[in-house]
Amino acid sequence: MGEKQRPIIDIDFLKKNLKRPKKAVVTGGMPYANGPVHLGHLAGAHIPPDIYARYLRMLIGDDNVLFICGTDDHGSATELASIKENKNIEDFLREARQKHEATFDQFNISFDNYTSTSASETISTHSKTVQNFIRALDKNSMLQKIVSKQWYDLKYQRFLQDRFVTGECPKCSDPKAYSDSCDACGAQYDPSELLNAKSALSGEKPELRDTTHWHLDLWKVGDDLSQWILSKKKDWRTIVFKNALNTVLPELEIENKDEEKYKSLKSSLPQHKSRYAPGKKIVLQFQQQCDLHATQELFLQNEIDSVIDKSWALRSISRDVKWGIPMPTDLDSEMSGKTFYVWPESLIAPISFSKVALEKQGQSSDEYKKFWRDPEAKIYQFIGQDNIDFYTLMQGALWLGAQNSNDDSSVDNQKWQMTEVIANYHLMVDGEKMSKSKGNFYTGDELLKKGYHVDQIRHFVSLLSLSEKNSNFDFDTFQERNKFLAGPLNAAIEKPISACHSKFNGVVPSGTLMEKVDKETFKIVQRYFKAMQRVEYSQLLFALDNYARIINSLFSQFKPHDDRLPEADRANSLYNCFYVLKNLSIMLYPFVPSTMEKVRQSLNLGKEIWSIDELGKEMPAGHKISAQQEYFPTALESAD
Repeated sequence: MGEKQRPIIDIDFLKKNLKRPKKAVVTGGMPYANGPVHLGHLAGAHIPPDIYARYLRMLIGDDNVLFICGTDDHGSATELASIKENKNIEDFLREARQKHEATFDQFNISFDNYTSTSASETISTHSKTVQNFIRALDKNSMLQKIVSKQWYDLKYQRFLQDRFVTGECPKCSDPKAYSDSCDACGAQYDPSELLNAKSALSGEKPELRDTTHWHLDLWKVGDDLSQWILSKKKDWRTIVFKNALNTVLPELEIENKDEEKYKSLKSSLPQHKSRYAPGKKIVLQFQQQCDLHATQELFLQNEIDSVIDKSWALRSISRDVKWGIPMPTDLDSEMSGKTFYVWPESLIAPISFSKVALEKQGQSSDEYKKFWRDPEAKIYQFIGQDNIDFYTLMQGALWLGAQNSNDDSSVDNQKWQMTEVIANYHLMVDGEKMSKSKGNFYTGDELLKKGYHVDQIRHFVSLLSLSEKNSNFDFDTFQERNKFLAGPLNAAIEKPISACHSKFNGVVPSGTLMEKVDKETFKIVQRYFKAMQRVEYSQLLFALDNYARIINSLFSQFKPHDDRLPEADRANSLYNCFYVLKNLSIMLYPFVPSTMEKVRQSLNLGKEIWSIDELGKEMPAGHKISAQQEYFPTALESAD
């Protein structure tokens, strides 16, 4: 009779049925060049994608993953910051990028390429990529020219964009509002509404002048955007899906006075949802634009006035800013002296960064198509919740709007890969929004200087529920968690290694896999794959805690370190401990890589262990174990 089959407990089956993209790009939110990398950046936009990039490398191999990012160099904010520091802008940016890189290196953020949009290695490729997108959008009639009022500094003879103008917010009266937005109340408004405007350059009152800019017409690809977003209902986090869909679905607005007429026609209208809105309005939301237009025609026949809401659908893509990618003037002479708006530029930047990364690896930059334009590839973009519209609606419109063009940036429906957008909520510290005045603002470097280990920080922020809600970095809870790492989790690592050296001549003893260990391993590997695919880390880490406790439980029951007990039972339990420890180290590696590297060295295994396909593989009897090391450090007594 052959060996008994165990189809339910089959880790190889789980691995075989994993969804594995052919190639993958992972991006983290691009930090502004005019500030340090703080704890919120790390927790929401850089540690999570690093974890995922490491997981993907274990899943499909290092050569098939690009983890790229860089500083967002262009725009008025950077220009103004360099002026305030009285520095040449290139020097200012180089220093900022070096500081960012140093922080990311300390936190083991494993970028394949960290660069910037203006770096000498990137600027030529990036400029070409951006301008090819503009040409493709123009060819497909995706651009509109709109004249608007902008502030102009008479002394410096230049238009003033965004943060170059301050004044009184027209909504909340905050005196530090910017040209078209207020940080205090979050309001956005037309620059002409700003009160008591003052130039940040000259300190004098600017004047309003007409200026012409190109706008991206998202309405033209609105239905395609809707269908793409709807297809992500099961994949995207709720905050991403709902925000994007509720914005892009076409809406028609009527007056409350026509409510009775509307109700009499409602049953004959295409499927829609309705709601009351401020200003005595009723808003009707449809699944597609043809239903909206059919309804509008029916309303017209029944003398109901209606207005299509396109306020979300026209986004400026050019600016009167000197520091940026020049607009192609051969398409329109009115674009002379104007540059591409930094926000859409930052959406295109990861493509440029990918090309540069491949060149650094000795490959042709044209290989980027295998990552960005192959339907079997995946793009994972990690962002903060404030940027959802840009990475869903604007980026989606850029990709869709540039298709069927012969330019290098053209989008082929069969090849171009739309992105997976992964947004995180805000990080609070000690229950409040980070603030220097409150003393709870921490850069990544400051936490390390306090004596915390990088893996303590990586592990703790991964436990927070930023994928679901604003979450709190509480130092008391952080300390308790560090005690667990230094206590029970360290014990699970140290006990097998110590007992192996003291009682079994430093080699893995013979044994067979216990049924309970086998079942629990199957359950945790199954959970691991599901959680990592959904980029949900918090509950997974608690489950891995419980898996690690199996080792401590085996030591309590069989005492492999106590040679007064039967050797066969002790040897078998230690064999199972090493099985659990190997699996545990693989699954924890993306989260706490430097600590798991020490475990790998102690287990005397090669770096090929960092592979999903190594899960469930037993360590052979007779395998030599190397020396025990210091793993998770002792928890600090105080944050001071």
